[in-house]
Amino acid sequence: MPDNRLRSRDRKLALIGPIVIAAAVGAIIAFAVFSRDREAPPAPPPAPPPVQAPPAALAPLPPPPLSRTELIAAANEAAGAYADRSSDKTQVKDALIGRRFSLKIPFGCNGAQVSPGGAQAFAEYDATKKTLRLVARPAAWKTLPLVQGLADVDQIESVEGFWIPRPWSASEACPPRRDDAIPATPTAPTAPTLGLARLFMTGGTRALQRGERPYEFVQKIADGDVASLSRSFNLVLQGRLVGFDRSTALRCWSESTAHRPICLYAVEFDRIAFEDGADGKILAEWRE
Repeated sequence: MPDNRLRSRDRKLALIGPIVIAAAVGAIIAFAVFSRDREAPPAPPPAPPPVQAPPAALAPLPPPPLSRTELIAAANEAAGAYADRSSDKTQVKDALIGRRFSLKIPFGCNGAQVSPGGAQAFAEYDATKKTLRLVARPAAWKTLPLVQGLADVDQIESVEGFWIPRPWSASEACPPRRDDAIPATPTAPTAPTLGLARLFMTGGTRALQRGERPYEFVQKIADGDVASLSRSFNLVLQGRLVGFDRSTALRCWSESTAHRPICLYAVEFDRIAFEDGADGKILAEWRE
């Protein structure tokens, strides 16, 4: 008869082996995990937030173009200094050199003319051709005593420019109509005393010289279109002050102490245009 006790003991011994092996494997795995965790380098600290560069300084905006009012004010100051013979203030110097300007000169204020005469800007009606012609004629100033007195006059080939009419007024509109009685002996209109002059030096380009070529614009007029013949226009002048000898924005001269000084700005024109005086519509322009 077999011994059941021995079989039970053998069965127990058979189960101990796998248990011991499983325990050993578990111990090895636990030791490996523990060692890995212990030897792993610490996590790096979080990166600092990126340093924000200070915003770049904005370039200063250029000053706005000089207006009619500012041009007249500076010229009045220079004229007064010239008349008073202020030794250090007879000329407006560096401050205005390089400044841009923009102004409008009204013309045709009394409607289109058949014979406009010697006006520097006018609106002329040709009844035969039924056309309206706008004209702006730069003046030639090479012979003016003011120009002849410049140190470098021998290097100047030509001087062309435009007068600024009525320099006692800041308005860029046509002067209002007046019904004052005309005196028995009318006085001649005041001669122009303030202008924008472009100097052309000997040896330089002649492409921009106008000479006998005025700025012109011609428009067809329908029969009965009275409104087109009665409207006014603007001569638009834009550019920058370059100065005489690149150091004096304008110069003044007078015949005597009893005469108001004549002052000229030395300029370069960038744009010359004709525009409708009522709605500002551009009718013609020349960019240089």
